[in-house]
Amino acid sequence: MLHDISLTIGSEEFFIIIGPNGAGKSSLLKALIATERIEAGAISLFGRPQDAYSRRELARLAALVPQGLETHFPFKVADTVLMGRSPHLGLLAVEQEEDYAIARQAMQATDTIHLAGRTLEQLSGGERQRVIIARAICQQPRLLFLDEPTASLDLAHQIRIMDLLENLRQERKITICMVSHDINLAAMYADRLLLMKEGRVMKIGPPDVVLEEKLLEKSYECPLLVDENPATGTRRVVPLPAKFSRAASVNNQKGRPTIPVDYE
Repeated sequence: MLHDISLTIGSEEFFIIIGPNGAGKSSLLKALIATERIEAGAISLFGRPQDAYSRRELARLAALVPQGLETHFPFKVADTVLMGRSPHLGLLAVEQEEDYAIARQAMQATDTIHLAGRTLEQLSGGERQRVIIARAICQQPRLLFLDEPTASLDLAHQIRIMDLLENLRQERKITICMVSHDINLAAMYADRLLLMKEGRVMKIGPPDVVLEEKLLEKSYECPLLVDENPATGTRRVVPLPAKFSRAASVNNQKGRPTIPVDYE
């Protein structure tokens, strides 16, 4: 359930929604792309009410990369990406050379062209995620919505996916709105963050404004340390296990450094 949410996402912005489980992040994303109805209020896309768009018009304007993708048929990568052209085709129309060219460009942009002949089942998690992003950009959207695109990926693939999205945003001039559980990744890539809890907005703003220690502890209900990433200069959020948070509390009361450094 979403409550009293008011926000504006700017053109070509990298906007990331964060918050604990059950905060309403995915529900908000689904509402923004009209796959889930809101009970009250209104959503506008480029100055036009969302409900004024037909489903085909909306699919030409916005694309969704869902969290996980179940496949029941052995589709090849090239066929999967080409599905992104569906909103631009007539009811009984078949793909033309232009559509194939756009699909090839999408695969080149996502470094998946060499996978074109493979089926999705033959791909790694990172490869499959890039293919789904390729299908989304094959729609030629102005808005790209993503629900946890780096979930279950290792560190290298997380960075590759996020770098890919940033490059797509800059080169194709698209707006990106995504949900993420990884606060530190979000801090490095987002222009602005939306922090949610229990369906409500806790704070919206640049990462260095939203990622405030007390606010995050209240939102996630656990002790945290927020400092600066020495490599990027962005905010870094570290959850503190009970044994460290207890030691930190004792040391703080004694006027010592809050985090013990040396252990026997």
